[in-house]
Amino acid sequence: CGGLFNPATLCVGFSSGRVSLYRYDDGARSWLEAIRLPNHATANGVPRGVLDVAWAPNVGRSYHLIATCGKDNRLRVHRVKRGRGGKGEEGASQTAASSSLVHEGTEDLDRSEVWRCQWNLTGTVLASSGDCGVVKLWKSDFQGKFKCISEIVGDTTGMGAASAVRNQ
Repeated sequence: CGGLFNPATLCVGFSSGRVSLYRYDDGARSWLEAIRLPNHATANGVPRGVLDVAWAPNVGRSYHLIATCGKDNRLRVHRVKRGRGGKGEEGASQTAASSSLVHEGTEDLDRSEVWRCQWNLTGTVLASSGDCGVVKLWKSDFQGKFKCISEIVGDTTGMGAASAVRNQ
């Protein structure tokens, strides 16, 4: 993600379960960790790998939405906003106040096996899929909470190309 007034920003998911946002610093000519999002880990705190990261296109919002899914069987949406201070979370140093990021919150959407997640073109609908042959579509309500609005079930028997749609 980047823009005319924002430095280039990159979201990286690690096999250790860590999810970090990096910003490019022109002065240092390197990528610096700007913020660390909540890890993907089991209930006991055992780290699990990140399988996919999807950054929603920012179409007029004052914040960013980043979806992650991991081997901990969690689909999450993180809300990140540009901050005013000179430091992001986790004490990552920044060179300019305009480049700080603030993690506003994380919402767990799904507790089933999810391997892939992807936003639509306007960043308003999130699609998730796993090995179970179901694609789920998620949309935020007027309070900003995400809800599953539709499930597309594929044919897992191998007998044909039939599929069913379950609207929520």
